[in-house]
Amino acid sequence: MKRFSLVILFCLLSTAVIMGQKVYQDIGLGISASSMGVGPEISYYPQKYPQFGIRFHWVQFGFNDSVHINLADKKSLDIKPTIQKQVGALYLDYFPFKKKRWHLFGGVSYNLKQDYLFNITTKTGVSLGGIDIEPTDFGSINLGIKWSDWMPALGFGYLGNLYKNRLLLGIDFGLSYMGSPSLQVSYEGFLETTTLDEQIPKLERNIRNYSYYPNLNFQLKYLLGKKETPKKESL
Repeated sequence: MKRFSLVILFCLLSTAVIMGQKVYQDIGLGISASSMGVGPEISYYPQKYPQFGIRFHWVQFGFNDSVHINLADKKSLDIKPTIQKQVGALYLDYFPFKKKRWHLFGGVSYNLKQDYLFNITTKTGVSLGGIDIEPTDFGSINLGIKWSDWMPALGFGYLGNLYKNRLLLGIDFGLSYMGSPSLQVSYEGFLETTTLDEQIPKLERNIRNYSYYPNLNFQLKYLLGKKETPKKESL
């Protein structure tokens, strides 16, 4: 009985090793650079189901350089942005053609972090409607916008062979739906005398027209196992 149990255990371990080797050979590691940021990517192209592939990537992007805008009459605005974005995405690829190059993809992204904040001040004052507003009267304006954490996406792409069916270059173009926006506005100065707070719901409805975000994505990946080249059919 003990010997039989050892044989069963050995068979199970052997099967796990073989399956692990097959999975290992179907995995690709690389880097993704898109309009949402740059980061690592892992992909899985099972040889058993050659028409399908799965990709996961994590990308990030940040920008916080001040912007100086010159206005008329030697006036200017200073904008300090705080833009930080971290996104994890899972996509399913479908290759409808035998050469496994052009493909359709669908999936979902999740905003691990999203900060779109802008602080607006002036050192020179501004002129609005012929009225000069001094820097102390202008005060400061803080604007922020937040989209949905979940973003479904659809698109198409091309996966090209760079070297021996192992080094691949992928190019995708798709649209991500970011949901409805939420504005965060705070200010001190001349805006306190306006009815801006009452206009925020209207502004959110107008910004909703920009909920579809175009995403251009480049991937450079290396397959751990050689990808099979489709055989030519005999005439």
